[in-house]
Amino acid sequence: MKRAFEAQNFALMMTQVQEIQHNPLIAVKLQGLAEAEVWAPDNIFALTMPAFVVMFAFFIVPAMSTELLNEKREGSLCRLLAAPIQRSAVILGKMLAYLLIVCLQVLVIFGIGNIIFDMPLGVSFIGIALATLSLGLAATSLGMLVAAVSKTERQADSIGMVQAFVLAGLGGCIMIGPVPLYQSGGVLGTISNLIPHAHVLMAYSDLMVKDATAVQVLPQVGILLAFATLFFAIAAWRFQYD
Repeated sequence: MKRAFEAQNFALMMTQVQEIQHNPLIAVKLQGLAEAEVWAPDNIFALTMPAFVVMFAFFIVPAMSTELLNEKREGSLCRLLAAPIQRSAVILGKMLAYLLIVCLQVLVIFGIGNIIFDMPLGVSFIGIALATLSLGLAATSLGMLVAAVSKTERQADSIGMVQAFVLAGLGGCIMIGPVPLYQSGGVLGTISNLIPHAHVLMAYSDLMVKDATAVQVLPQVGILLAFATLFFAIAAWRFQYD
């Protein structure tokens, strides 16, 4: 009876083992490397360099806003207003000076990336120029907006530095996953698409990685110009010149 009992238990165990082999709880699929579908960019700098460019461009916001408030405190801005020009023209002139800095910054970084790291620049230099100009306008108009809502240079510098890091993270300049945040979907993906950084990165990615033309990135350029117009309008309305 003991041996019969052991044989019966053994048969039951073998039946369960065979059932697990045919219907496992966790299925394991073996796949060779030749059959694996792995995507990787041809040049990783085509993804990282634009992210650095966009993030560094918005670091001009604290410098620009503190400089404008410093001129206001010292009285040099009031002397500019004595000239027969509109007040919005004064703001626009300040923006154009810093816009040139942003464009030179992009030119240097992309030039180094292309010459030293063989980073592709796509087939449309006009598209890159449009994206860069819209990036500069968005960054400089945001700098004017920060100056308009700040009361002191220290406050403007603090707000400018915080926005530089926060917007860079939410806009996709800092990779926190396998895909940029603006492509991840969900709530964070929706928020990311409401930030100018994301649209600059979309334009640069399409131009450099997908060889898009200038016409194909016009939607992103238009959105950036809309951001710049909104920031400039609020800055011109809120800024106190005296």
